[in-house]
Amino acid sequence: MSSTLTPTKRSTRTTGDMFLRFQLDRQTTAVVPMLQTQEAIVLPASRVSIVPNLPSPVMGLFNRRSSLLWLVDLPEILGLEPIDRHTQSYDVALLKVGQTPLAVAVRSILGVTRFAKDEISSPIGSFNPAFTPYLNGWILRNQELVLVLDPEAIVNAKVLSS
Repeated sequence: MSSTLTPTKRSTRTTGDMFLRFQLDRQTTAVVPMLQTQEAIVLPASRVSIVPNLPSPVMGLFNRRSSLLWLVDLPEILGLEPIDRHTQSYDVALLKVGQTPLAVAVRSILGVTRFAKDEISSPIGSFNPAFTPYLNGWILRNQELVLVLDPEAIVNAKVLSS
């Protein structure tokens, strides 16, 4: 008697694109594509060198694997409550858009998640217009609204170049 294997539908948790998931504030969870994420680290605050006369969201510079990286406050860029600058360490996502690296501080790194791009809803008309330039969209996952951020828009944020 021969047995045949019937293909089974994969769980959505193991299919789809991978995203780094993190907390921006108590109510706001967001993701960025893993394709544009180099790594997530806990950075001791003592390793960040403050540089005067820079825009408020720029927290300073730090050395990572013989490269100097800018650390920016992602919640502040998005108009949310800034990260506490008087803490022992920062949860940081190292993004890379093309050849441009940028380290973004967030409230906490929550891990990696997967979902299909067709699950992403348009942000147009759903959020504050000042917030939408940084969004690719949003998804609803387990009764939670998750923002899908655009790393390219974050790296090129006007507030960082002023």
